[in-house]
Formats: sequence, structure tokens, C-alpha cells
Amino acid sequence: MADNKPQSTGTDLVSTAKIVAFPVDGAAYAERGMKALERLRYDKALTYFRKAVQCEPDNPLHQCNLAGVLAESGQFEESNRILEHVVHHVEPEMTDCFYYMANNCAYLEQFEQAESLLRHYLKEDPYGAYAEEAEEMLQMLMNDMRHSNQPVLSKAERLKGMKAQLSESFSSKELELDDDAVEEQENLYSDNESEISHERARALLEEGKFTEAERMLLEVLEQDPDYLAAWNNLALAYYYMGRFDEAVSTLENVLDRDSGNLHALCNLVIFEKHAGNDARVADLVQVLSKTEPFHQEHAFKLATTMGSLGEHSEAYRHLKRIIIKGAVSDASVYHYAAVAACHVNRYDEAGRWWATCRRLDNESGVAAYYIEQLQQVVDGKLDPMPSYHYRIPYEEERRRQEQKLKRQMNTLHFKSPEGLQAVGRDDAAALETAWEQQLKTDPLVRSSLFWALRFGETGTKLQALQAIHMLHDEEAKEALHSLLLDPAQELYLKQVAFYMLRKMGVEGPIQFELQGEELSQSNNHLANHLPEWKEVWQKVLTTTESHMQGRYNVFMLHDVETMWIEFLTQLYPDVPRLQKAESWSAALEYRVAQLYQCDVTLEQLAERYGTSSATISKHVKRMDEVSEIDTMNVTQ
Repeated sequence: MADNKPQSTGTDLVSTAKIVAFPVDGAAYAERGMKALERLRYDKALTYFRKAVQCEPDNPLHQCNLAGVLAESGQFEESNRILEHVVHHVEPEMTDCFYYMANNCAYLEQFEQAESLLRHYLKEDPYGAYAEEAEEMLQMLMNDMRHSNQPVLSKAERLKGMKAQLSESFSSKELELDDDAVEEQENLYSDNESEISHERARALLEEGKFTEAERMLLEVLEQDPDYLAAWNNLALAYYYMGRFDEAVSTLENVLDRDSGNLHALCNLVIFEKHAGNDARVADLVQVLSKTEPFHQEHAFKLATTMGSLGEHSEAYRHLKRIIIKGAVSDASVYHYAAVAACHVNRYDEAGRWWATCRRLDNESGVAAYYIEQLQQVVDGKLDPMPSYHYRIPYEEERRRQEQKLKRQMNTLHFKSPEGLQAVGRDDAAALETAWEQQLKTDPLVRSSLFWALRFGETGTKLQALQAIHMLHDEEAKEALHSLLLDPAQELYLKQVAFYMLRKMGVEGPIQFELQGEELSQSNNHLANHLPEWKEVWQKVLTTTESHMQGRYNVFMLHDVETMWIEFLTQLYPDVPRLQKAESWSAALEYRVAQLYQCDVTLEQLAERYGTSSATISKHVKRMDEVSEIDTMNVTQ
């Protein structure tokens, strides 16, 4: 076999092609295989790792990578044949292969053989990377055999069902090196196009641009329907936008194609956890707790999933294994491991891992914050427990922002009380700007808002609308459009959503659902059914909003518009001549301020709008009479 080892190709191989040659050697194929594996393209990963082995049959890493992918895809027997070949004929020092083979045997319910392999592994390498896991697995096997009349790991059949094999074509079909290098190039570049688009979509998800990510992922899947990683990320996009049923359906589609797809299983259990489907969660956790990923990226996914589910011992075990194997340069891995260690009362270990995290990423301040929190351990307990999210908690960020602003204020000298008040307004504005920036950049915050808008209580939905009002992006518009078409949403919420869409610049007819019927509205407000809309009427609204902006929230601004439209509608067509828009605008602000019990006087409004308090009072009385509202005190 070694004599037939292909050599790396050069430009002569494709001298007439206007493309860059792909080096057909083991390292290049292995690199392609790892990229395919990262994207959960098991079929392509198998193809490339097989070619890597054919190119360099004496390279044990290529052999182990191929065995790992075979195990991940449920082909345990073939995986073990390759691992046996490695330890007996290629590299006897690779003792980890015995641990991998033991796991494969356990999945195949060959429990005596699994026990024998675990004992052999611990004998050959008692301090190996998987020594602790091997001891735990061996203990589990022994306990089950001692205390149960049932076969050891009798529930493995369900796990095997979740680990169904890929198409036989991947295991039975010998994949030979292509003789035509140009054809190889074309296949690679076709893969690259989908992968590049998929990476862009992933970046959009991380930026919280869920609607854009959805569009790009759908385009990728139209070109490549078998791209399972793209389906997984599409499910995430749906989930972040609060489209739970579509998210679950998409993941079930992935599991129909590959029942052991780890990313789909991990995402599904998180979705079901948030939906409160405890029985489904318990079944999925049972499957995941018996899963031993071969590759680091998969082990990390499983660890973070188990941690978020409260299965901290499992999270700790996987994360520690990742760190022990070495070559971890991602600070967040050490943070997750430290959090898991805290939850299993290993605070000294958590401190060491956060120290490493700080060396790798001192700028964020995350590790430094939690190292400080470790000093608060009392009687072996830390309260509150740290979060797996790799960031400083929101409350702490806000507190630090407030302290920073106060320090800045203390360094200034004011000549008048007005100057102090101005800085106070700047203080509040700075805090609001920091919160707005977090809304725009943190996908977790954004997804929580969209989720609350669809499934929260009314009060929670109102808070979500207030926050979404700051976004003014496509995801916010999509969420508002969805709310308008949702029969379960209250009319007031729909009126506010319609108002917000207009303020975000959405023109033309807007679709909405009302009492089981889908309608559209082209006017400025959902309640506006006037046959005309005069320029002076709009001037009153524009003037009011310009004066109220920054002083009132989005609901008050919406209610001003509603009040004005109701007033005009009840008088139409006998609407009085509006000589000065500013006085009517001031009257509108006064009415909504009184409705929300805001502290504002007619004199203050008169000065701000450039009119008289008597005129404002007269207009307020007139609007009250028309609306038959007699609850406001309009005396000076």
C-alpha cells in the first residue's frame, strides 16, 4: 500500500485549468475532513478521511479520525476494526484506542468485551487522558452486572436507535482517489460555495440578525438539501425569532435523516426544556448522558448543553476531558469548565481554570469578575452560582456603568442647578444607550425578547415591545409583523406593533389578523379609518411627537396618536379649523400625561410649545367633551 502512495499534485496536473490546484495528499484530505466534520457533514468527512488513509496508510491520526467519524455515525464495528488495526499494526503507543473501542462495544452491548478493553486501557495508561472516564464506565458496568438481572445498559437499544447508521453507501462503497483532478477541484469548489454561505449565515446568527440568517440558510439548503448543519442553524434562527413549532419541526427533519446528529439532539433538548416538555427532556437527557463524542467540538457542544440543563456533573466531566487533552486556546472553554466545577463544589479547580481564562482573555473582565466572586464562598457554597454565559452579568455591567458615570460627574464643576440636571439627563441617556447597544449585539437578549413577545404574559409582552422599539432592524420588523398576524395576541398589542412599524419606516399596506379575518391597513394607524388625512392633522401629531420624544415611552406616544385619531373620527366631517397646530399638540401631550399620571403643568407645556395655557386648557376640554372623558383635571 505504501508503494502506491500518491504524491502531492502541482500545477502541471491542471495546467490548462484556470483554478488553483488542490493538493491531493493525506494532510489536505484530513483538513477537508475536519472542516466537513465541524459542519456535521458526516458523509463528506468519511469521504475525505478515507482518502487521507489511502494516501498515508501509516499515519495513525488519519486512521483514528476515520474511526471517530464512523463511531459518531453509528458504524461501531467498522470503527473498532480500524482502531484494532492502529494499535496492532500502526502505532501501539496510542492506548486511547482501547478506550474508544470500549465505548463502541458498550453501544453494541458487548459488555464483557467493553470491560476487558477498559481494564487493558487502565493497565497500559493509568494516568491517560480518559483514565477517570474509564474508571467511571468500568464501575458502572460492574454495578449493573452485580445488582441487575437485566442485561447491562439494557436501555442502550434506545440509544442505538438514536445512533442509526448513515446510508450503506458510506460504509460498503470503496471510495477511490479520483483520477481526474479537475473534477475533484470542481467538487471542492462547489462545497466551498455552500460552506462560505453557511459561515456567513452563522455570523449573522451570532450578530442577532436572525431574519437575514434565515434567508441565507434557505438559499444554502435550496442548493444543498442534505447540508444538516445548515438545517440545524435554520432551527436556531426560528427558535431565536420565537417560531418554536418551526424550530422543532426543522430539528425533527434533521433527526429523520440522521437520528444520532448530536447538534440536533442538543438543540432539541434545549428547545423542549424552554417549552416545559419535561418528559421529552428526560428522554433526551438519558440519551445524551450516554453519548461519548470522539471529537472536541462535539464534546464541547454536549458539555455546554448538559450544563444549561443543570446536569453539571456531566458538563464537568466532558469539559475536564477537553482540557486534559490539551491545546485549548479558547478562554470560554475554561470559563464553562470553571462554572461546572463550582456546581460540583470543586472551587479550587474552578479558580485555576478562571486564572487560565484570564491569561487568555484579560480584556473582557469575565474571569476577573468570577475570581472575585469565588472569595464569597461560605461553608462550601457560592451564592449566587455563576452563569455558563461567557460574559459579566447584566446587573453587574449596569452597576459598573452607573459607577463610571458617577465618577465622571464628580470630576465636573457645575455653575448652576440647570447644569447638574443636564448631566443627570445625560446619565440616564448613557445608561439607555448601553442597554440599546446590548439589545443590538447580544443574540441571547434579542432572542429572549422575541420569545417573550410570542409566549409571555401581557405585561412581559409590553416590556418586550418597549425594548424592540429600540432596535429598528429587520428582525424587529419581522417580529412585529408576526405579532400582527397572530390570532392569540390582544388588539392593543397589535395597535402598538402597527404604530411601531410605521415609525420604523414601513410603508404601504400592512397585514394583520382581527377576529379570525386577515386584513390590511394602509393608513398611519390601525384604528384610522378616516376617508382622508389632511396635512394639518399630521402636523399636530408630528409636533407632539417631536416634543414628547425622549420624555415618554412608546406606549404613550402610541396613545397620543390614538387619542388624536379618535377625536378626529368622532367629529368628522365637522372637524374644527386648526389655526395653530402647537396648541393642539400641547393639549394632546397634557391628556396623555394626565392619563399616565406624569408630573406636567399647563404652564410648562405652554412655554415649551410657544402657546398659552388658556388655549391648551380650552382644547383639552373640547377633546374631553368629544371623547366623553370627564376624569381629568384641566384647571390651571
